[in-house]
Amino acid sequence: MSPHYAVTITAALALLAAPGCSKSDAQRADPAAGEAAAASAGKVQGNPEGKTPIRVTGIPDENPTELARSYEPLVTLLEAALEVPVEYVPVTDYGAAVQALVAGKVDFAWLGGFTHVQARNLAEVVPVAMRDIDREFHSVFIAHVDSGIDQPADLAGKRFAFGSKSSTSGHLMPRHFLIQEFGIDPDTEFDGDPVFTNAHDATAKIVESGRVQGGVLNMQVWERMVAEGQIDTDKVKVIWTTPPYVDYVWTARAAVPEELRARFQKAFLTLSPDNPAHQPVLERLGAEAYVPAQPSDFDAIEAVARKVGLLR
Repeated sequence: MSPHYAVTITAALALLAAPGCSKSDAQRADPAAGEAAAASAGKVQGNPEGKTPIRVTGIPDENPTELARSYEPLVTLLEAALEVPVEYVPVTDYGAAVQALVAGKVDFAWLGGFTHVQARNLAEVVPVAMRDIDREFHSVFIAHVDSGIDQPADLAGKRFAFGSKSSTSGHLMPRHFLIQEFGIDPDTEFDGDPVFTNAHDATAKIVESGRVQGGVLNMQVWERMVAEGQIDTDKVKVIWTTPPYVDYVWTARAAVPEELRARFQKAFLTLSPDNPAHQPVLERLGAEAYVPAQPSDFDAIEAVARKVGLLR
């Protein structure tokens, strides 16, 4: 992914809110000149001291609107804590988030446990901080109420949906539990190949629609969708909650100076629900607090990924 795709969170939100907007005639005539002019204007107006911005990204595990809502207060908080501009770099899929970090296009990435493991097998990266809930994360298996599915064992022979192929909670760990706990091979024992929706909320909606009879997703997303009335629980039910495992983590390139990694980590570790300025960040990210992360935290995820054949 080119660095030219790095946009400030304000620009990213503007693009999301107005996807039909077009470039000026000058930009269309000379895209490079247009990008240079935009960068220059940003430097003068939004970054008068010309400080090198910190670029962050995250796996797109939900729709763009939800991601924008999550990142807006976070970017604001990080800019205040680090005293440098912070740019959110939107990516198209899980693999693009990993590649952006590995290639040095971003400095920090919000990755799942599996994408963190993928990144560390491609380059030197450092886990920095994770939410308290990521120490013991869960997935939920769901089914359409008219499917006749009451437990995961009933999924054999049914149409089934995962999230992204690189999702920890939407694919890797559910695949592991299907094989380990229920003796179901996802590649051979569903009705046709499993569907990959690429996002947790999309999985819930495709089950609700009846296009597939069962699916699995991040429990946090499921609970939020239920609380906000985004899913009809008269049509979809939870049939099983997985045992806990380690998941999401802020990951840095090892090339990022240790002092900057420490300040980035501190910005998260000092978040408190008692601080009104911190509440929007913690609420949107579904956490009470952040805790330090260590490389060994993800050894079990790597072992599972190799065991089920998703990492070689």
